[in-house]
Formats: sequence, structure tokens, C-alpha cells
Amino acid sequence: MTLKNKSVSARLFAAVSIGAIAISAAPAFAQSSDEDELDRNIIVVTGVTKQDANIQDVPITITAFSGEALEEQGIQMVGDVATFTPGFNMRVGSSNPTALVLSMRGQVQNDVIATLEPSVGVYLDEMYVARSYGMNSEMLDVSDLQVLKGPQGTLFGRNTSAGAVLIRTNDPQYDEISGMVKGTYGRFNERVGTAVLNLGFNDSIAVRGAILYGKRDGYKTDVNTGQKYEGRETLNGRVKVAFQPTDTLQILLSGEWYDGEIAGPTRQNLFYNLGLTGFDPAAADRAAMGGDPDLVAITDPSTIPGAPAQGLQNKMKTETYMAKVSLETDFGEIKWINGYRKIKGSNLVDLDGSSTVTGNHFTQGVQTLEQYSTELQLTGQGLNDALDYAVGITYFNESGFDSSRSSTNGDVIWSGFKGTIDNDSMGMYAQASYHINDALSFTGGLRYSIDDKGITAQSAAYPLNGTVPAVCLPQSYQFDLVLAGTLTAEDCNRSRSDTFKNLSYTAGLDYKISDDILVYAKHSKGYRSGAQQLRSLTLDDTAPAQPEIVHEQEIGLKTQFWDRRIRLNIAGFHNKVKGAQRSVILPINGISQSVLENANTEAWGMEADLAIEVVDGLTLTAAGSLIDPKYKSYNGFVEQGGVLTPNDKSDLEFTSIVEEQFSVGANYSADLGMARLGLNAIYAWQGKYQQSDQTFERLTAPVTAPGGGGFSAADAQAILDATTTRAIGITNVRASLAFGDNDNYEIALFGRNIFDERATDLALFVGGLNYVGVSYNEPATYGVTGTIKF
Repeated sequence: MTLKNKSVSARLFAAVSIGAIAISAAPAFAQSSDEDELDRNIIVVTGVTKQDANIQDVPITITAFSGEALEEQGIQMVGDVATFTPGFNMRVGSSNPTALVLSMRGQVQNDVIATLEPSVGVYLDEMYVARSYGMNSEMLDVSDLQVLKGPQGTLFGRNTSAGAVLIRTNDPQYDEISGMVKGTYGRFNERVGTAVLNLGFNDSIAVRGAILYGKRDGYKTDVNTGQKYEGRETLNGRVKVAFQPTDTLQILLSGEWYDGEIAGPTRQNLFYNLGLTGFDPAAADRAAMGGDPDLVAITDPSTIPGAPAQGLQNKMKTETYMAKVSLETDFGEIKWINGYRKIKGSNLVDLDGSSTVTGNHFTQGVQTLEQYSTELQLTGQGLNDALDYAVGITYFNESGFDSSRSSTNGDVIWSGFKGTIDNDSMGMYAQASYHINDALSFTGGLRYSIDDKGITAQSAAYPLNGTVPAVCLPQSYQFDLVLAGTLTAEDCNRSRSDTFKNLSYTAGLDYKISDDILVYAKHSKGYRSGAQQLRSLTLDDTAPAQPEIVHEQEIGLKTQFWDRRIRLNIAGFHNKVKGAQRSVILPINGISQSVLENANTEAWGMEADLAIEVVDGLTLTAAGSLIDPKYKSYNGFVEQGGVLTPNDKSDLEFTSIVEEQFSVGANYSADLGMARLGLNAIYAWQGKYQQSDQTFERLTAPVTAPGGGGFSAADAQAILDATTTRAIGITNVRASLAFGDNDNYEIALFGRNIFDERATDLALFVGGLNYVGVSYNEPATYGVTGTIKF
């Protein structure tokens, strides 16, 4: 996108026009109705007042998947969704593959520590999920998944400044006894069993249970030992109980439990120049791996003093409980939503991806976090149905700790960081859509948020990864206790509290040119709460990163034609972000710390979606997005002479932002008489993107210069090549035969990434040690699934 010097409205109009010519777009039908020939492809989503609506009547950009469509497109894990959603990107956390880093419309949460909030909020059955630990798991009994793009702060609150992901699981059905049993066997000895049982005892009490067990062998091999890595085992269960004592009152209770373990994650080393000495401890490993993404070289953890005995591993447990009360009244629906979620995880990762003790970088993470939230909302219509509205009040509390420890070069001393948090948040919101006439509507909304955050940060050096520190970090802190020999971990604590307040809003107009053509324009302000420092070493950098404030304009066109067999939606947007939050790894005196900073950014983009029902049973889809982000200003820190030094960093690269994406797909269904045939194929392509913010100029600048890397030109280019994810296209296919009166029996063959396209999905450059460790997307997988429904 190059429309640099035009007005906002002109540039957005140009982006939409280009999108109409380019024709791109999208996913799958979330829900459909056959009651009327003209309503064949209605997609029901969450509307602008938290009430279900036809996606074509909602003046925002939404990508929606039904549970059936997720399976047909081979979307197994939550983290797979972004691959098939242009304009949206997910990658796993640098040290925890169950956690997800989300980016949308130029905004990104580039770390998953407990003090850094997301810019894309995730909601599970209307409950906000604060931390993505444990989120990258298999989807179980999902009704639908929606990706809402652009600021969603008025309805969905803080930390949705870029968008929101809404996951809805199936509720119990009254007066119905039904169920499903499904088994899958695939490559790498993958075994997955799923069972769902719905017990609708009568018209007022129903119970629904779902359980999934999955196990897969490792597919990565250590070139030195032959040991397999990346095997995984998962157990996930959910129970929902629905009680409807009257026609207007419903109580819904649910509990969900997840327990997952991964033999890994592993990293592969692509570059090493230890301390700029010219020594490359991973050279022999890289030669042995030969560029094969499924070969690794891991340091034996038993050779690292203080390393956990179980070796590389990632364990994560979550438990989630919800209670919802819904009451229909003459003036609308009152809903009270309560949720509790607890996560408990631990892992050990060989970050540098080399087998030698010299130059090795092990990190261990432990998290125990819990959240409680409650929301009271009222939705309904007024003024003779000319007004749709939603009002509500929310409260959220989060507490617990997030800790990490690291050992380098086989040192007996482990550097440790721990943040114990206690956060409270309150919000009040109101949003309404007023239908001025049958064609023209105005939507406006406000939300006021107050965030009170408290943290006790602890940084210390622990001999043999023990419980008693040798010194606090920085060493000058509490050094008198070191000399006295009485230092404890609690003596290294530093506490602070901060309050952040914000008023978010949205205002827009939409106009129905006809029943099948909607145009809209809106302006929104989004808010991402301020972030306290968790992994800082010095005492003068504890000031938190300030809130991220987004102002975004969007115009869009939603159309249907050819008896609604064709759907074409196009949107263009422009946003300015004040205080965009960044987590930056900086080595200070040989110890890496993460500093949270702010920058100001600007982005232009467009997104479009197209679906064509060529004939009954055959639907073609396409999807695409473009974005052009840049820094307007970025006053951060660099390391110079062992201290943090202010520096203008506006020349740095954006990370984890995919500027170009598209997908194309086809879905075919036909009645063969004795069986129903289903065929699905989808291809998703994304352009290259950066995973390190470094530039050639900074890497080659002398170490005496602020932010200078001191690398040779060849080394600098090698680092940039290793931290750039190449363009890649993924193809998923599925073929099924369903038998029985209601397609109760199905056998399906599937393939994911069938052409075995590989690219880095994570690349971590750590200065000081000067290595790049990477991981790759999963290889081609294929298998068979059998399903019985009753």
C-alpha cells in the first residue's frame, strides 16, 4: 500500500476500491437456514449490541467459523485459526507453546508475561480470558468461533484495542438425548478420541458433557542422541448444566478442565557468535542437522547444574468455572455472567538450540495465576424497535505469580525473575444502534475503565537454581544483607501499584442501499491497559509501560447478489496508536532482561471476503488482507556500557505483523443416495514477516554506539535471514462419506499441510549471547477420522 499523502477518507476509499478489484476473502458459514430460498447463507454472529445478528447487517469486519467448518478446514488447535483468517496472526510464546501471541491490524502482544496485556482479547463463552497460557489447545465441542477486527473496547472492554476472538461452546439442549463419539488416527501415531453426551431430561433441565483425549509421538529427532521430541498428550473435559425453571429464566453452570504435556518445545540454532568472539558453539550441530526442520540438537539437561531432572518439558493445567443467569423481561434480556479460571504451568526450554554446554541458554518457567470476573448486562430494543441497546457493568480480579529462571554457559548460578500480581479492573459501558429510518442507522457507544494494578517484582541470582539467593539483582540492592549472610528471596522484593483510567468510544453510520447492500463508516477509540515491569534488573526502569490508545477509522461495504449466492465484503481502515507496547530483551551485564516500552505507530490496511455458491452444494471462497504499518516515534532503551540508555528506536522493524495474506477454498457436498459425500480444500498463503526488530544498520554499528551490535556485515545479514519468516502457503484437505438417515455415521480422510511447506513460526534473537533459536510449523500430517452420532 502506497497511498501516503492523501486524506484519511480518500485513502480508505482507495483501499476498499482496490480490494473490490482484487477480490479476496473468506472462511465458512457459521450458521445457515433453509427456511427461505433467499436466506440460504445467513451467518449469525454477535452484533453491535451483543445480540445475534446476520453478519451482513453488522457494520464491522468479522470472520466467522462454525464448529463444522473448523473441522472441515483442518483447524484442530486454536492457534491454527489465524492461518485461515487474513489480517490475523498467531504464534506460540517464545518459551511456552501453549501460550499464543496475537496480532491484528498492526498491533501485537509480543510477549506472554503476566503483566503485559493483549491487544486482541479472547472470550470463552462470554468470559474474558486474561492470559493465553493453555489457550493453544485442541478445540472441544465448539459451536462457533468469531474474529472481530478493529477496536472492540466499548462492548468487550479493555485489551481489545485491535480486535476480539469469541469462542462459543455448545450448550445443553432440552428435551433431547443425543451424543457423538469420534476417533482419529494419524501420522506420528496420533490418537485422538472425543465423546459428547447431551441429556435433555425434560424442557427445564439438561446436561451436556464433552471429553477429549489425545496423544501423539514426537516427530523431531536429536541428531546426537536419537531421542524424539514434540510428542504431546492432552486430556480436556467440560460439563454444562442448564436449568430453566420458567420460560423467561435460565441458569447455566459449567466446568472445564485441561491437562496437557509436551516433550519440548525444542529449538534449532540458525546463528551463533558467542559474545562477539567469533566462536560458534552450534556450528557442528547445524552441519549435522543440514537444514532439516525436524532435526534438533539439545544439550543434555543433566549437564546443567540445577536443571530440573525431567528434562525438556511443558506442562499446563487449567480449570475454568462459569455461572450465567439469563432473564427475559418486557424491556430486554438481563444477563449475569460469572467466571473463574486458574492456570498452573511449568516448563524447561533449551532456547539457543545447541548441544554444547558452552553457550547454552536454558530457561525454566513456572506460572500460577487465577482470575475472577463478573458482568451484569442488559440488552434489548426500545422506541418501537427503532433502538437496539446494550448496557453493563463489569468487575475483574487477577492474582498469582509468573516466574522464570535462566542459566547460561552451564553456570551454577541461575538468574531469576518473579512477578506476583494483584489486579482489579472495573468497567461501565453503554452502546446503542438507532435506526433513523429503514435504511440509515447510527451506532454509538462509551465505556469507562479503571485498572488498579499491583506487583511485587523479584530479581535475584540463585545458586544451583535453589530457593536462597546469592545476591539480589541488581547486586547493589540489599547488599548489606549479602555481607551479613542473612539474605532471603523476599528481601529482593520490590513492590509498586499503578492506576490506569480510560474512556473508550465508538461512533458510526451504516446505510442499506438495498436489502443486500450495506455501506458503513465508523471511528473507534480502543484501550490496552498499562503494563508493569516484571523482568527488569535495575531500579530506575520500573516505571510501567503506559496504556496503548488506538484511534481507528474504518469504512466498509457488505454485499450479496445472485439470489444471495454471492457474498462480497470489503473494508479499509486507518489507525494511529499512541503508546503501542513493546517487550524488548536487553542484556545487562551478561543477564537478559525484558523491558516494556511505548511507541507511536500508524497503519493503513484493507480486508475483503468473497463466497460464491456456484451450484447447490458447491461453494468457493477466497480471503485477503493488506496492511502497511510504520513507527511514527519510538523513544525506548538500549544497553550501553552495562546500563539502560534512552534511544530513538523509530527505525526498528515491526515484528510478528504479516503484511500480505490470502486464502482460497472450495467446499462440495453431494447426496450419493446411500451416502453423502463431502469434499473440502483450502489454501492459505502469508507473506514473509520479521520476528526481530533489528536492522542491518544497528547490527553492524560499533558496540560503542547506542544500540550497536558490533557484527560484521555477513553476520548481520545472517541474523536478519534467520529471524525472517519466509512466505509460505499451507494446504488442508478433507474428504468424507456420511451414512444413515441423519448422516449419523461418517468416515473422513484428512490432510493438513499436505505439501509439507515449512517456515519458522518462532525466531528468537538474544543479544549478548548473540544467537538465533527457531522453531518451525508442523510438518504434513494426515489420517482418518470415524464419527458416530446418535
